[in-house]
Amino acid sequence: MDREIGHIQKGREQIVKLLSVSEKIESGRPINQTERNLYMEAFKEEIIKGLKGKYSRVTDSQMQYLERDRWFYTHPQMGEFIDAVKKCVAFAKGRNLILGPGRGSSPSSITLFGLGFSSVDPMKYDMIPERLTTQPPSVHIDVEYERGQEFVDFCREINKTLSFGEIQAFKMPLIDVVQNVHKNIGKTVDYNAIDENSDIVLNHFRSAEIEKIFQFDFSKDALVMKYEGFLSEYLGLGKITEYLKGLRVDTFRDIINITSLWRPFNQEMVSRLEFYRKAKMNSFSYDFLSEDLKNSLKPNFGRVLYHEDLLRIIAHYTKWELSRCNSLRKQCSNRTDLRKRDMDLDWIEFNSKAPRKVVDLVGEECKWAFCFPHAVSFAQFTKQTAVLKTLHKKAYFSEIEKFEQKHGITWDDIGIRIKGVSLHQG
Repeated sequence: MDREIGHIQKGREQIVKLLSVSEKIESGRPINQTERNLYMEAFKEEIIKGLKGKYSRVTDSQMQYLERDRWFYTHPQMGEFIDAVKKCVAFAKGRNLILGPGRGSSPSSITLFGLGFSSVDPMKYDMIPERLTTQPPSVHIDVEYERGQEFVDFCREINKTLSFGEIQAFKMPLIDVVQNVHKNIGKTVDYNAIDENSDIVLNHFRSAEIEKIFQFDFSKDALVMKYEGFLSEYLGLGKITEYLKGLRVDTFRDIINITSLWRPFNQEMVSRLEFYRKAKMNSFSYDFLSEDLKNSLKPNFGRVLYHEDLLRIIAHYTKWELSRCNSLRKQCSNRTDLRKRDMDLDWIEFNSKAPRKVVDLVGEECKWAFCFPHAVSFAQFTKQTAVLKTLHKKAYFSEIEKFEQKHGITWDDIGIRIKGVSLHQG
């Protein structure tokens, strides 16, 4: 009993110290290195506990990924941001609000996955957490539309208190539509139990029957489409249906790739859609890349599509840390002033280390590559809508019609901040 009391007393002292540090962080007071180490170690344990709830046990490879993600729990300014994230998650859980999977770059963080702010397992898709370390963290989360305003307001107020990073919440009609279908049919569909490569999911894409499938059926009247700037002939179902009819769909990764490419803002993006189609038909590869890099591009049928592809290429030829590779990638992606890129010291060094064809490839594709974590997270909605159309089409279409009549906005609209305009934040 004496030993047990000693353990309890030691634990109590630890908790008192942690509460003291937490109160300092909460009030914006500085903490010393010892206090920071104590707080971050406790925070790491909290992440591991969350991961155990998802994985049942945490493996060595998952711990290695967490170590790569350690910026989230060691950066001196991250304590305040993580506390804010946890408050937002707790607020939603306390009101039984349904949240989206998390979007933007945030799904590449196993920390945010463990905390419940992202529902995408970054290890399943071989993501790169180092892409988050070169800028203040920014997380965008979707919430159900009808009941979501209080969550949006709460996140907005929390965001105002942050001196580092940002949290933005948006109401999303599709979350309501899906939940209303569940009520209509009297059960919740377990989407995770349905193989993403099954006929239930893929047959609509193979037959190009994509009406009411998220990210493929683009409503012309959607508020977001007024700001996206698609070429007029690519609005609606016509062009995407035509594209799918000329494309063999093999796996759900194909669907993720297509949604990352379907950004027909200009003819350059349209040409990349054709490049991808030809790559699938003719076994494409960049002959000047190493075999390891060619293998890493196989899920894209040989093409560079994502920021992550570029990071791997840059790292291969420079041996830099991935965070530095991402800094170069971001510098290259600035289409408005390419002269700055040519004066960047990292770009100059990259030119000296990589073959000319590799430099040209990175310089060009940096302008068009897409955020892989975002593509994967939003593909969860794509899968859900495909499943509902297969298994419960009548109820699904009915709930879409009810929602649009009630709210006067389209079922596929999303929240966005662009050109000073904020949609679906109330």
